[in-house]
Amino acid sequence: MEQWTELVKQILEYHSGADQAFLERLRLFLVKIPRSDKQGDSFSRSLAVARTLVELRMDTASIAAALLSDVVESGQVPLQTIKEEFGEDIAFLTDGLTKIVNISSRTRSEIQAEEFRKMILAMAKDVRVILIRLAFCLQQLRLAAANKIELPDKLVRDVLETYAPIAHRLGIYWIKNELEDLAFCIRDPEGYAALDEAVKKSRRGGEDVVRKVISILKKSLRKNNIDAEVFGREKHLFSIHNKLERKKINLDDMYDIIGYRIIVKKKTDCYKVFGMIHGEFSPVPGRFKDYIAMPKSNGYKSLHTVVIGPFGNRIEIQIRTEKMHQVSESGVAAHWTYKEHGGLNTKKRSAATGYAWLKRMLEAHQKTDDPSQFFEHVKIDLFPNEIYLFTPNGDIRTLPRGATPVDFAYAVHSAVGDHCKGAKVNGRMVPLKTPLETGDSVEIITSKTQHPNPDWLRFVVTGQAKYRINRWEKVLRQEQGVALGRELLTRELQKLQQGLSLGGKALMRGAKRFNMSSEKEFLYQVGTSLIGPLQAIHAMFPKSANGNSNDGTEAKTEKDSKAKRAKNSVSGSGKDMRLHGILPEMAVSAARCCSPVPGDRIVGIISSGKGIVIHGVECPNLGALERYPERWIKDIDWPTFTSEHYITRLRILAQNKRDALSVVSQAVTNAEGNIIQIKVQDRDKDPFMLILDVEVDGVRLLDGISKQIKSLDFVHEVERVRG
Repeated sequence: MEQWTELVKQILEYHSGADQAFLERLRLFLVKIPRSDKQGDSFSRSLAVARTLVELRMDTASIAAALLSDVVESGQVPLQTIKEEFGEDIAFLTDGLTKIVNISSRTRSEIQAEEFRKMILAMAKDVRVILIRLAFCLQQLRLAAANKIELPDKLVRDVLETYAPIAHRLGIYWIKNELEDLAFCIRDPEGYAALDEAVKKSRRGGEDVVRKVISILKKSLRKNNIDAEVFGREKHLFSIHNKLERKKINLDDMYDIIGYRIIVKKKTDCYKVFGMIHGEFSPVPGRFKDYIAMPKSNGYKSLHTVVIGPFGNRIEIQIRTEKMHQVSESGVAAHWTYKEHGGLNTKKRSAATGYAWLKRMLEAHQKTDDPSQFFEHVKIDLFPNEIYLFTPNGDIRTLPRGATPVDFAYAVHSAVGDHCKGAKVNGRMVPLKTPLETGDSVEIITSKTQHPNPDWLRFVVTGQAKYRINRWEKVLRQEQGVALGRELLTRELQKLQQGLSLGGKALMRGAKRFNMSSEKEFLYQVGTSLIGPLQAIHAMFPKSANGNSNDGTEAKTEKDSKAKRAKNSVSGSGKDMRLHGILPEMAVSAARCCSPVPGDRIVGIISSGKGIVIHGVECPNLGALERYPERWIKDIDWPTFTSEHYITRLRILAQNKRDALSVVSQAVTNAEGNIIQIKVQDRDKDPFMLILDVEVDGVRLLDGISKQIKSLDFVHEVERVRG
């Protein structure tokens, strides 16, 4: 009861309009729930979480959800009961917390990525859910660190990789810092203790150096008639640890172990203080950052500078207004506004710092079909590594590090990206693949005749740019298929030497014979070899082609076409092939002469009646096709993942012994391969030749099979047959 009274008192200190009758009703409900000793400990932890939420100045609905979540999660109280007793708002928050806890218990997988999407949706619908979860994580780690309780590695990893970055993205830095330090202490207690001791020893100016520097700064502020508050703090240990690891430096090389903050009344005072600091102390060149003129993506604003402090060491000083400081410390929570009964003001919520990011996550979810892709997208956003760029009008655009002028063009507008012809960076023409840097002024040069270039996919980094380029590439390939179909038909008509021309009427006649609605569709089918050129000509000129009438030819043509379509959709291994750079509807097969497998560098050859035939680039038969460059498709590759199997051939030179075949077969089996066919050459000779057709899913398995066979003491040589 004493803890509860103190909790209510703290709530009323910042939220005088809180419904005290509601809080009493909540207390009575919680008291009636029977609890074991273990559950009593759980309730004490929930109270500690509630106190953390009070630090965030959260509403009563959030605090109620935190206190009720453990009994709902344990199954003691159904969610429907919570809804009936306390309303849909608290039931929603409680249910959201339960879902997030369930997410945390899953392993990282595609299924987990789907659940992670739901968590982000919960955040986007009501950010209070994630703030309560952050408070639970903080309390769990505090308890483990204080009592030296071992936590699962996955939980600690989730805190460092998911929850601490979310706290950072929302601007709640004190929670982010404490989560990271606690996780560091639990994961590596010896390393944490050693670094803590080293930091204490490295201080200059004595144990109370922070107080001394604050006193000096306050004196300077009074002398310059500037009304301000001064605070000092040490960089938290996990941040120091990360910087030492990342930059491979010693503690002595760090200048920002202790940071100072000066809080002023007005924005103009920030720049006055900045001038004062640089007048009193020697600034370190290149260490000034103006986040007031160029705020971070989560709304953070401040001036940062590094100077040589009064005790000879480098110190970092941050200068900001009270409002900027409030946002920097509490992020979204700083903008919390309450209605009667603990509700949330919708207009204020939508305008809150960080909520724009949550809204972007929801928009990304609506546009994404693959949960894994969405998860990777969110992970990238949780660890922002951003650059700030200017448009010619002075507007600021934020993009991921590594972004290029093409990414910038698409960030401005999709039409600007589509027609991007060139770019000027800081007034100078640069290649479109040039990585941009913070502070660059970027001007995009457009042309109505310019279209997206598939080669841009090699260097763009933003999802919007990749989507637009991929969409155009599909259109381009369709146009190429139509053009190729027209070329193939023109060639065949010239060979016939009957004076036939490829006019619109003939094309439509052919299209109708194959039940197609347009001549473009008809030409595309010819260009992708789904219809053979001669079949197409018979359909267009049923009484003229080859000088023969078509008695029954039309039916035969259509029948043959269907048969060829079925045949041509099959690869050399007997399965459909799906390759990057080739449309899914195109007929693709693997060449039997070189039998390429995933991992080989490949090229596609357009072959009349067969579609696209895939050859390995080392195939000797490609030499005969160099005269036909228009039939080559070079920008293709295997998919990242495939369950397909492909047949390839090995030639083995081995000592002639009785059980050679069975031992080689066993070696292939041991390597998890599958033999399709064995041929023996020169069986009466020693050594003799063994030809092996094996089924593999890629080069890695093939190499493993070759290695197993080579390890046999009677095998002299193993080579892959490529032609």
